[in-house]
Amino acid sequence: MNKNIVEPLEQEKKRKKFGFIGFGLIGGSVARALRILYPESWIVAYNYYETKLHPALEEAKKAGTLTDIYTELSAFSDCDVLFLCAPVIKNVDYLSKLAPYIGEDCIITDVGSVKGNIYQKVKELHLERQFVGGHPMTGSEKTGYQNSSEEFLKGAWYILTPTPETEPSYIAWMEEFVKAAGSKCMVLDPVTHDQVTAGISHVPHVISAALVNTVAELDTEGYYAKLAAGGFHSVTRISSSSPEMWENICQTNKESILECLDSFIEHLEAAKKEIEAGSREGLMEFFGSAKKYRDYIVQ
Repeated sequence: MNKNIVEPLEQEKKRKKFGFIGFGLIGGSVARALRILYPESWIVAYNYYETKLHPALEEAKKAGTLTDIYTELSAFSDCDVLFLCAPVIKNVDYLSKLAPYIGEDCIITDVGSVKGNIYQKVKELHLERQFVGGHPMTGSEKTGYQNSSEEFLKGAWYILTPTPETEPSYIAWMEEFVKAAGSKCMVLDPVTHDQVTAGISHVPHVISAALVNTVAELDTEGYYAKLAAGGFHSVTRISSSSPEMWENICQTNKESILECLDSFIEHLEAAKKEIEAGSREGLMEFFGSAKKYRDYIVQ
């Protein structure tokens, strides 16, 4: 057994069939962790291709991560836990299509970084008792199952966002799985979750993309690209992430993102004024306060 994943509790072993809708970097990493924790379990994933087998699913089955691949959503009716791991807008669509087939003892969870939209759909479909929203705050700028690893869950925060009506034992199961996989668990309400992730994840991606696009526009001779090194690479690494995923996130967490962007623009305008004025004290305060909070975060 991987040293970073601990033996699950006896109560967890009762759930033996895990279904995945979406099987990229995060879904694949969760499935790999489940396979280590439950080596005899049945782990299945949905193939949305109509005429061929998805290569990532084929790879996962050959490697033993997946037990089987389904092409019909009705086949997920006997799952004990269902993980929605598609882009956030597609998760909502899939949940509507899956609703007629989901067993009443099945835990429904997701891995999306926006909770407001899926929370509303869960209420519309009267699935509040079964839903435990999830967000593993981990990953990479790389995408796809081929880049997934159970190691991504180790030491990372895994946020759970149950509803007020969620069955307590379902929350307990998710908490135990998260901890057994090596993650740190925190329970938040969906509104707080979306506000926090806007500030520490969503807006940084917008800022990174804006900076990359600015430099690309300025780079008429190719010097910027040739000379870009550590600082630029560090700040903009996340811009190599999936454009579809971030388009989805901006649509579904619009209010929180715009609120945070407004605050960021105010700080940017203030910094611009300090630079224009040549204010040593103002610039020292600007960079000093940022350093203080950044050092506090990473200590």
